[in-house]
Amino acid sequence: MTKRLLAIGILAGLAIQNSTAANGFTVLRVSTPLIASASAGLKLGAPNGDMRPSMQAEAGIGGGRIALGLDNTGEANFGYAFKAAILRTWIEPLSVDENQTFLGIELELSVKQLVLSAGGYHRVGEGDDDWLGSVGLGLIF
Repeated sequence: MTKRLLAIGILAGLAIQNSTAANGFTVLRVSTPLIASASAGLKLGAPNGDMRPSMQAEAGIGGGRIALGLDNTGEANFGYAFKAAILRTWIEPLSVDENQTFLGIELELSVKQLVLSAGGYHRVGEGDDDWLGSVGLGLIF
């Protein structure tokens, strides 16, 4: 399911990028449960400091995440983002078992290129952990 969502997100991003202004971004982050991760994303519309629709795919040691939301992080001295996300754990995630899927929301705050994130997730399907909290610190490029 996660691979299908990633493929749909990439295809949607390519289609939208060809039809309107869009800007790519990259985030390197340390967080729970993903440990160390890198993400690539796309913000739609012209950069003018306002919240813009965005999509983001992230992969790390402890799992991966696909997020959709509104974002203006990294564009000015201060920015923020609200995102809905699906998170899948693998290998050695922090504070949760591997091979579980979670749906949740994330809040990101940025000061220049420094990004702070916090989120809450609920498990989907079978697994041992019903709820998952996530916090992270990263750099946006």
